[in-house]
Amino acid sequence: MTQVELERELARSTGESLCTIRNRGFSLMVMPDRCPLTVDWDQVQECDRLRYSPRRRPLRRRLAA
Repeated sequence: MTQVELERELARSTGESLCTIRNRGFSLMVMPDRCPLTVDWDQVQECDRLRYSPRRRPLRRRLAA
């Protein structure tokens, strides 16, 4: 269905003018594919290498008194 077809169908169904439907901003929405429902964290980390990761400071050893 195209945007024009959607607007015409809404105008016909609601009895509103085509201009009113266009002014209200209806639009088509493409739903993402929901499969798979799992996350591959290795793949996510490959894409996110630029994220800041703080360095650990070396532990200070206490001197025996």
